[in-house]
Amino acid sequence: MSKNTANIAFLFIFVFATVLRFYHINNYGIFGDEKQGIMVAVGNVNIGGKKALMAPDKTFTPRDFWQPKTIAELLDANARGDTSGNATVHLITMNIFGHLFGHSDGALRSVSAIYNLLTILFIFLIGRNIFKNDKIALIAAFLAAIEPFYIIFSQQARFYTTCIFFGTMASYYFLQIMVNGKSSLKYYVAYTVSIILTIFSNYLTFTVFLAHGLYWLIADRTWVKLRSFMICYGIMAIPFGLWMTKGPGQYALLYIKDATNLYNSILKNPKLAASYQGFIDLASAKNLFVRGTSIVSDYFIFTNGWYEKFGNKIAIMLVVGFLLVVTFVVLQKAKKSEYQLFTFVMLIVFIPFVFSVVSAYKAGLMTGFYFRYTSFGLPFVSILMAWFLVKMFENHKILLAGFAVMLLIQLYSFAKIIKHFYADGQQKYTSSRNRVANPYIMVADKIKSMYMPGDTIVYPSFYATGFSKAIDRPKGEFDNHDAQLVNLYLPKDATYTQRIAFEETDRVLLKRKGQTIVLFNFEGMKYRY
Repeated sequence: MSKNTANIAFLFIFVFATVLRFYHINNYGIFGDEKQGIMVAVGNVNIGGKKALMAPDKTFTPRDFWQPKTIAELLDANARGDTSGNATVHLITMNIFGHLFGHSDGALRSVSAIYNLLTILFIFLIGRNIFKNDKIALIAAFLAAIEPFYIIFSQQARFYTTCIFFGTMASYYFLQIMVNGKSSLKYYVAYTVSIILTIFSNYLTFTVFLAHGLYWLIADRTWVKLRSFMICYGIMAIPFGLWMTKGPGQYALLYIKDATNLYNSILKNPKLAASYQGFIDLASAKNLFVRGTSIVSDYFIFTNGWYEKFGNKIAIMLVVGFLLVVTFVVLQKAKKSEYQLFTFVMLIVFIPFVFSVVSAYKAGLMTGFYFRYTSFGLPFVSILMAWFLVKMFENHKILLAGFAVMLLIQLYSFAKIIKHFYADGQQKYTSSRNRVANPYIMVADKIKSMYMPGDTIVYPSFYATGFSKAIDRPKGEFDNHDAQLVNLYLPKDATYTQRIAFEETDRVLLKRKGQTIVLFNFEGMKYRY
């Protein structure tokens, strides 16, 4: 296959991936985690911030809400939301996109889609420049293009695809140095920039660096590379150390401690614990095994969903058997360089998983043990599966025929997953479903078209959020979630008079002299995803 032919094929794959990620991206309203990230991205101290401005005894305007933020306010927003600065690069990118393209759901979610498309580009580059095989590069890019996890999280205004991208970018430059012997300054600079952006995308991505270190220990152990890498990490440590001691990151451990205490208090209440089953669970051996099986099974296109089809005990045996077959096929008659690359893939894929298991066991809770927190090495799963298919074609064509049938069956399963996702039905990897278009945008549009001087917009003051059931709220406490989110979509210079009313729980009202117009009724949690 010529290089030009491979480039054209990749272009078709990339366009196909783009369509899958942007189709319906603006159709359904934002849900809880998205709301939190968006609020932090615009510097509003997470959901529930700006309470001094929006107190029930005061009035406020969109202009007040959108007052320019100082650096201190933006840092404060980061400190109070998304685990204290745990998604900084993604939030900054959303902030930029908000300024450039507005705050529609599609505009803010497109950050995730773009980072995932860039991940597919780097998967192709790894296949071409590290594995030296355009067939592996193209197959891996195609497998990544149709991966349901990527497609689903590309349409969420969350940081998961961002940290996967920068982790993949860091691994690419690491392998250029380690495997291809690229020792010029520009590769170390690229690696340094990559690891800084990676760690500021998500603190858990340190597991990527741990895999890099272990690979150096296994495959190289030369002082020259160790010294150079130590300089790279020393440079990274400066901004990260300041962030964790003087900046928002200093609150991260406190946030985790408070969250753990909250989750434990929920588990001590049988009624509440039952309502959160599947999200807040004890990290028992059984629970760890069940979820661990589902995560490992979902890593690989051939085994995705086997735990649902065969049960966890049989599924884990089948997955282990599958991995043994993969290992045999890939490493049969392998060169030393292939053994080393296989070792790297295993490290980058499974170290985040092992760390998550250990962390869940130590915390006694399952809240951090999900596929999305172990997915930093997922791009290399696509590489491994492509490598496996190419090797079967070269050496085991009969075996390839059997796996081709399995692949067709799995592609059908993937099509059903993606179809349900586009219809916002029962979904894999996320619980959001049955949504309508963003109700806050609907309310904002009605205000813009109906508001007249002298009118007052009245927002609800309280609704029972999920965790509010487990928290003793002080007398007079109120929520301003709805007011915040509507103002996100109002003109920044508007002077609409607004207030929050204690007596309202679900309705957004337009008060006009002698007249009250109901703009929207959230009906409890029905439209508050």
